[in-house]
Amino acid sequence: MADSRSLELFSLGTPVMDGFAQVGAEFLTSHKLALGSSNFMDSARLAQLEKDVGPRIRSWDPGDNGRNVCESFARLQQNNKQKNVGVAYAGSIGTDDVGSRFVDNLRMHGIVPLMQHINGASGRILAFVTPEGQRTFAVSLGVSEQYRMPAELPKAKYFFITSITALTPGPISHVTWMMIDQMRRAGSKIAIAFESPAMLEKSRSRALELAAKADVLFLNEEEMKAVGTDEAGVAKLAPLVYLKKGADGSIVFSAGSKLAEIAAHPAKKLVDTTGAGDNFAAGVLWGLAHGKDEAAAGRIGAKLGAAAVSKFGASLPLDFRLE
Repeated sequence: MADSRSLELFSLGTPVMDGFAQVGAEFLTSHKLALGSSNFMDSARLAQLEKDVGPRIRSWDPGDNGRNVCESFARLQQNNKQKNVGVAYAGSIGTDDVGSRFVDNLRMHGIVPLMQHINGASGRILAFVTPEGQRTFAVSLGVSEQYRMPAELPKAKYFFITSITALTPGPISHVTWMMIDQMRRAGSKIAIAFESPAMLEKSRSRALELAAKADVLFLNEEEMKAVGTDEAGVAKLAPLVYLKKGADGSIVFSAGSKLAEIAAHPAKKLVDTTGAGDNFAAGVLWGLAHGKDEAAAGRIGAKLGAAAVSKFGASLPLDFRLE
């Protein structure tokens, strides 16, 4: 169990390893993948896609939105010269090499791993990146959906989860809702990021119920449309809402009204948009956890998002500094 006195961020997620491959749009359409979205499938179909894309897979790296947020939050902690980064991540992994590599990576970043080991295959995702930087995901979650309620939960300033974790049909969904309530009672702020427009549209009423449990909500324009609302409606979904608008920056809503518009931070180059939203959320939560106001936290998020798109994968560049 993590040291409950020192956590600034705790996240529950569906641990996966991400493979990245550059493809053309014709590859996606020929394999009947919904462009720009998460396509959920069994391990056999994912294995066939992996075979078809072949050597175009550049690397396999630890993934999951919650883990990505934890990593970038931890980077900011380390850049701020905090020896104990105060970040923990929970999830379930298989008893395989994929799971072992995932845990090793958490420890490398100073993140406390609160993992459950389950017989079976760990989750994997293939991220297909088209020349314009758009990403499409092929997802096999493996045992990562099988997470069970732990006997004890850590205390943290912020508890972060995504709508995928809360709305997936696996056992982890039920656990997520229970953990939200328990973490709130223990004094944590609840931060939720909407993900996967297709899943949100399919479970619209449940997604809106989830948003109502958030202290901080992150979503983009596609996700806004998926839950059947507009900017005026988004403002009322949670006490603090960050609406991401890509190259047009973001809008911060507080207490039902527009608080500020955040300009997009200029990126050195656009290589891969994977992880842009996760890094935005990490920057915002780090700013809020360190006493920044809502707009200033949004500007930190914009800086991290711009840095993330300048390279493949969700991690920040090794030389990234906030200043």
